[in-house]
Amino acid sequence: MVVENMGLDHVAIKVRDLEASIEFYRDVLNMAVSDRIGEAVAFLRTPAVAEQSQHHELNLTQMSDEELAALADRDELELDLHEFERDLPEDGPPMLPTTGPIYHIAFEVPDFEAIGNAAEKLNARDHPIYRGPGRHGPGNNIFLYFPDPDGNPIELTAEMEKAPEAGGKPAKRWPRTPETWNVWLNTENIGDSGSE
Repeated sequence: MVVENMGLDHVAIKVRDLEASIEFYRDVLNMAVSDRIGEAVAFLRTPAVAEQSQHHELNLTQMSDEELAALADRDELELDLHEFERDLPEDGPPMLPTTGPIYHIAFEVPDFEAIGNAAEKLNARDHPIYRGPGRHGPGNNIFLYFPDPDGNPIELTAEMEKAPEAGGKPAKRWPRTPETWNVWLNTENIGDSGSE
């Protein structure tokens, strides 16, 4: 063993507009700024789990003028998040088109009802939802995918399968099919978050 890994601690991402990103993570994902460095960096945490949380779970850093200019040169400075939504294959995996190497950042919510409420509130904001609600085969968790202001994919997840003991259970090899990504495809009652 090279590293005694105790689990993921925080994620740090660069953003086009720090204030817009703070607003999104505050108003949509119920996070709060725990500290700032000048006008360029913000550290955010989730107050709802303050007793279990540390100083920050997310670090947002404003892109430099040079990075913003490079995006402008590639015509990628302004994003239409709904445009990505239109490009999704209908029967493909719930993964999103991304604006960078981040595939998605997942936030845990209490249950299926919380995911349904989030979907309703995102729709009320006219914010695109790329996939979900649904349930993954691997992990058996419920999901909802949507972008942040920079197009970074966000996942809300609930009811993730627990590892039964230290080391977990033997890994299963799933087929690469749409039903593996969402076991609720082609089913009658997706509102029941219980057993399939």
